[in-house]
Amino acid sequence: MKTKSLIWFLFFFFIFAAPIELFAVKIIRGPYIENSNTESGVLRFRLDKSTNAWLTYGAYPNCNTFMTISGAAYEQKFMLYGLLSDTKHCYRIFVPNDDNTGVYKAAESFFKTFKGQNKPYLEFIAFGDSGSISDDQYPIAKQMEKFNPDFLIHTGDVVQDGLDRDADAQYFLPYKNIIAKHSVFISLGNHEYGKFYKDTDALKFLKKNFSPFHSMPVNGKSPHYYYFDNGNARFISLDVNSYYGIVSAPSIAKDSKQYKWLEWILSRSKQEWNIVFLHEPMYSNGYHGSSERLREVLEPLFLKYNVDLVFQGHDHNYERTYPVKEGEADEDGIIYVTLGGGGAPLYFKRTNYDWSAEFIPAYHFAHITIKKNKLNMSVYDKSGDMIDDLEIKK
Repeated sequence: MKTKSLIWFLFFFFIFAAPIELFAVKIIRGPYIENSNTESGVLRFRLDKSTNAWLTYGAYPNCNTFMTISGAAYEQKFMLYGLLSDTKHCYRIFVPNDDNTGVYKAAESFFKTFKGQNKPYLEFIAFGDSGSISDDQYPIAKQMEKFNPDFLIHTGDVVQDGLDRDADAQYFLPYKNIIAKHSVFISLGNHEYGKFYKDTDALKFLKKNFSPFHSMPVNGKSPHYYYFDNGNARFISLDVNSYYGIVSAPSIAKDSKQYKWLEWILSRSKQEWNIVFLHEPMYSNGYHGSSERLREVLEPLFLKYNVDLVFQGHDHNYERTYPVKEGEADEDGIIYVTLGGGGAPLYFKRTNYDWSAEFIPAYHFAHITIKKNKLNMSVYDKSGDMIDDLEIKK
């Protein structure tokens, strides 16, 4: 009798005394903010069960200004409207317990909306080629968490083989604290098209493993190419993977839709700064080297419309060029920065062109500030030591 009584006591204890979270629906991915701007944003997360979710949000500290509910789903996506520009906003996520008799707060965080053009200052972080099964991402992420950027840009290859089943270990967990508070804008790398990215059905892979879980701006052909403005700067993401042999990627040739779109966006930019980010490098001394075909197409356009800086990835190293034009160092040229040391195995220098100002095979990220007509970039390794810096004045 004593044994049976003890069993019943323990049963009722765990049912009625245990915290509600023990029996509740869990967030197993995220939350993460994407595609934020001056007045809206997207909040995403994944649940362990298909169910409804509730969200409250508003300008900090009034997190309950707006309340909305979603339909039952594993993948939750909330559109956040009615936001104030250049303002800290907070959000709270509520999900039910198993029998739907109550809800509990599963997550809470905050983010900041974009600045309008009348505020010519901002800061952001840039990195790339982070997809890896190594532990090198975590110290990089830890160093990035020391900053409070307006957003982040990623130069591609988010997940090593592009599979969503690997995305938690290689992206959502290492950067969990960052992506809950800051939008990340991703330029598609070849690995986003899958391990067999040169196959004709690679686009199906992208639509299955990337597109359902990320929200990029829809002013071009999302997620392939798009742009966004923040403060006095315009940022343009391109998909240049067709020049890497990915036949399902959109063309970037001079008669292509992407090229014509790019010229339209550049020609109508009223921003003080125009910055492009893409994956395959136009100038590189790393393992893959420069794409001269890509350079022939894009460089004349960049020069014509005064692009100030190009961030690129693919080569797993850090490299910064001098201002370069038509393959030669030229003060009237453009600076190209390779940010490919986000966590994937590092590459070493294979060539030694004179236009290269700095080449470092190290894990790294860049922190960039823009204040009116001055841009400053500081590059840090995974220990937090600054390995390069750059200043551009206009």
